[in-house]
Amino acid sequence: MGFPRAGTEIVIVVVGILIAFGLDSWWDSSKQLIWERSQLELLRDEARSNIEHIESVIEQHEGTANDVEVILTFATREQSGEVINMKNRVITSLIKWRTSELSMGALDALLASGELGEISSSELRSSLTAWRSMALDAQEKENLARDFVEYVITAALSDEGYIAPAYAARPPYGNFDELENRNIEIRSSTKLRSLSAARLGHIRMATRSQNNSLEALREVLTLIDSELAR
Repeated sequence: MGFPRAGTEIVIVVVGILIAFGLDSWWDSSKQLIWERSQLELLRDEARSNIEHIESVIEQHEGTANDVEVILTFATREQSGEVINMKNRVITSLIKWRTSELSMGALDALLASGELGEISSSELRSSLTAWRSMALDAQEKENLARDFVEYVITAALSDEGYIAPAYAARPPYGNFDELENRNIEIRSSTKLRSLSAARLGHIRMATRSQNNSLEALREVLTLIDSELAR
């Protein structure tokens, strides 16, 4: 009778151990799911905020580009020395710039800790890192456009005599709402044509990069929403 009893006790112990391992595994899996969902929600909130911000930046870039095109068209068509009245905001567009300020706290934390690899979707992981590279590239191009304005265009506009009206309507230096539609005289010149062409090129370069970043981020958001819906 001793052997069957001992055998029963062994079975009970083994089953107990298996149940304990099973419960431990379930608990670890449950904790991982809870952690991943919380991270996905943070990434989703960041993506939504960044999409709205990038859309705003692109809209401003495009508005500035439209005004710069007005100057370029005038300077290209008219002979040097010709004068025309333009809205103050048009000359301001040559020194008006904006750089994007994206929120990457959740993504950067995952990258810094090495925990991005804990996100179960490999497609989402790849999309997140690809978007981050695009976003940084777009910011670099915006910085180049900003530096061109601050170190090249402002000096050239000072030589041309336009720096005062340009800054008068440039936020936060001037009263943009009041002065942007005031008429000022613009004189066509080779320098003005070159400046406006270069400025337009920088704006378009930054806008293309931001559009690429925006498209990639929208794809990221779609993937996050898909993961959260599971």
